[in-house]
Amino acid sequence: MNPSKLNENELNHHAFELEKEGYTIIPNIMSDLDLENAKNAIDETLEQEKTIAQKYGLQNENLLMCFNAQGKHRYFPGMLTRHPEPFLVAQRILGKNMFAHNLAIRKPLPSGKKDWSKLGGHLHADWHPFTVNPFIGGKHYPLAIQSVWCISEFTEENGATYIWPRSHLSLKVPPEQPKKLPSGWIRAKASAGSAVLWDSSLWHTSGTNFGEAPRYSLVFYFQRWWVRGFNDAYRLCPPKGRQQMTAEEKKIWGLEAAVPPNTHFREMTDHQIKSLTLEEKAVLNIAAF
Repeated sequence: MNPSKLNENELNHHAFELEKEGYTIIPNIMSDLDLENAKNAIDETLEQEKTIAQKYGLQNENLLMCFNAQGKHRYFPGMLTRHPEPFLVAQRILGKNMFAHNLAIRKPLPSGKKDWSKLGGHLHADWHPFTVNPFIGGKHYPLAIQSVWCISEFTEENGATYIWPRSHLSLKVPPEQPKKLPSGWIRAKASAGSAVLWDSSLWHTSGTNFGEAPRYSLVFYFQRWWVRGFNDAYRLCPPKGRQQMTAEEKKIWGLEAAVPPNTHFREMTDHQIKSLTLEEKAVLNIAAF
């Protein structure tokens, strides 16, 4: 992992702000060349999926969207090692063993209209069944953090995200389709190359792009190591993508193969484990890698 551009005090300040306000903005973590490379990787990935994505509405006249991009282009997995600041801030909230679960591409187009489907267009808290619901009537406990990387500048005109500061402490799920947005919102305006982090239970919704160009963004989702979510991050990452990752990248993305501790097979070498068939692993209580 590259050295952080921020010192310990600065990283701690962003973590404190994230805990207190529910969000923080880390400016200028990417260079102009990084942004150009990220845009190219985004466009290449979207083009690869275009036919199927258009068929099912993930790409439409208002929004181009892609899920689990971490295994679909070689440029993406290493972003968290090249620009570690968002990851290091999130670790201060979620613990050293947290991992990146998913990377989504969002590219709202300058249509002057908004995609109101459940692709970020409705007012919501991220995955509220496990980030909000279990704590209603008690005390907030952060389970996950959303990390939105501004590959384009985020402005009011091009639809910078609406967020409700401190709403993560309300222990309430927002109304998904209110006739009028609840009061108390601000816009997450940020320069290109910055990252906006928020607690997964913070209320937010995307804005409408009234600008003249698409708004490029990458959304890295971080969560505690023991929360696997409703899906399997390992099997949602294509085998080719896993094979291309470095050992450090696999650790960050929660893709390290692991042997259960309550078995003598922890004494086996990596070569011995890899030589086992899937059927042998299943019988011997070793996870299917």
